[in-house]
Amino acid sequence: MKDGEDGLTIGELNQLHSLKEFIAHEKDRLDDLRASLELKSPVLSDMPKAPGARDKLGETVPKIVDEEQMILDNIAACEELRQRLMKYIQSIDDLKLRHIMILRFIDDLPWVEVAEKAGGNETENSVKNAVYRHVNRTNIENPDA
Repeated sequence: MKDGEDGLTIGELNQLHSLKEFIAHEKDRLDDLRASLELKSPVLSDMPKAPGARDKLGETVPKIVDEEQMILDNIAACEELRQRLMKYIQSIDDLKLRHIMILRFIDDLPWVEVAEKAGGNETENSVKNAVYRHVNRTNIENPDA
């Protein structure tokens, strides 16, 4: 690990796959919101409006704009965390351990497949223990992270 890098927890690293899915989901929601804002031709009528008629578009647009901002904020926060996690993994000096971490947390492979792809005589437990030792050691060295 390079000096000055923040330590992370296994839980944070396990979020990488979920973050990718969440970001994609939020982007879909944003597309749906934007599509709902597309103007539709109004129904024109010479009939008088009912008393107390409301401006539905005028009431809906601010709500949609607020929702859009919330979604954009969610995406930005998730992207920031995702970049932090990726930077942490890329900063690991030990190439084999970095490869194991990429297989597990970026490629989202189960530990048994990580062991197979890591090569050598690695087992599910050996690759898992190597990751846990590294994360625990990093957090001990950087307790304020």
